[in-house]
Amino acid sequence: MNTFTVTDYRTGKSTLHTPESEGGGHGGGDLGLISAFVEAVRTGKQEVLGTDVTEVLRSHLTVFAAEKSRRDGVVVDCVAFEKEARENFAPAS
Repeated sequence: MNTFTVTDYRTGKSTLHTPESEGGGHGGGDLGLISAFVEAVRTGKQEVLGTDVTEVLRSHLTVFAAEKSRRDGVVVDCVAFEKEARENFAPAS
């Protein structure tokens, strides 16, 4: 990503930013993420990743709830949001 735009939704003003390169995606953190993933697969030790799938899912649901709040202009109950997501997207038995 060479540039990104920040929009203030209150004023409608957008500002284009061009950050200095930090050696790859996510500010250079992608290489660390990939290295940790390879090490976890190589050794079979999930703890190398520092997280588990439940935490990853919960963090993504928090972001989705925040986006719903921003988009719809409402307060979102994250616990209820997660429950609804699990009910709507759980595999059928």
